[in-house]
Amino acid sequence: MDTKAKVTAFNYAEESIERDLKNTFEKLNFKNYIKKDTKVFVKPNFTVPFPKLGVTTNSYLLETTLNLLKNRADEVYVGESDGGDQSFTAEYSLKNHGIPAMCKRTGAEMINLSKTEWIKVCEKINGKKIDVKLPRFLLKMDESISIPVLKVHVMTTVSLSLKNLWGCHPSSLRLLDHKNLSERLILIAKSIHLRYAIIDAIYGLNKHGPMDGEIVKVGGIIIGDNPVATDAVSARLMGFEPERIPHIKKASIAGLGPHQEDEIEVLTDISRFQQNFYVKPTIVDWASSLCFKSNILNKIVNSLQPSMRAASIRSTGILLKN
Repeated sequence: MDTKAKVTAFNYAEESIERDLKNTFEKLNFKNYIKKDTKVFVKPNFTVPFPKLGVTTNSYLLETTLNLLKNRADEVYVGESDGGDQSFTAEYSLKNHGIPAMCKRTGAEMINLSKTEWIKVCEKINGKKIDVKLPRFLLKMDESISIPVLKVHVMTTVSLSLKNLWGCHPSSLRLLDHKNLSERLILIAKSIHLRYAIIDAIYGLNKHGPMDGEIVKVGGIIIGDNPVATDAVSARLMGFEPERIPHIKKASIAGLGPHQEDEIEVLTDISRFQQNFYVKPTIVDWASSLCFKSNILNKIVNSLQPSMRAASIRSTGILLKN
């Protein structure tokens, strides 16, 4: 039996997205995991509390996904948490992205991850003891699907299906947990049973990210039955080598999925979506990256006056959660 992870892609067209997405679901054997008694959580990327090309998940793609899932699964949920550093509430963001009305139309249920009960999850990841706060609700999901945008991130190189999970951390002060970020993302993926990734590559974001940068029209949707494999394929399409992206490589080492080309089956020609993205960090970005390695520095930054802290964090893309 062929056990290779599978990734495919198609051109985005609003008039055919439902058909194209349904056909892709079938190619990737969604029916083997999304069943009548399945509880599914869908995590979009709402890094800013309003729709923004190349930054937030396309609303039509999200609604089509929810509708197709609800026609098959027992329960379908979609949710986000508050913006980092109390920049905005999840309720405000979800409303601005039209999620309440979308849920009424599709039968899905909206979840404010910051308003549910939290729990600390602990496990050894690649031999290192790791813990992360998560909504207890997410631990009850049978399957989860991440729907990020194809974009760069000044701190992590890319922000795809795995990085998108950082928004599952319910605290607005999750920047204090940036140390061991790769391992924490892996732990989240395992805890919420992340299986599928749907990359919104209609528009991508280049140069800085995850909120600001150069918007690039790509025109595609990339989907895979394994998040690590899908992120690896997407990273290569962006012009990056997954081997050099810590959270992708570490997720592969941890057994979440393959990142090597010969271990992934790409079902269609995706060369039409090839890009040459890059990350252009500033001096402030470099200094702020140290917070990813030190809890002490994280606490110092957090103890600054709110206006100073906001300016520093906002310049690196850490303030808003993804």
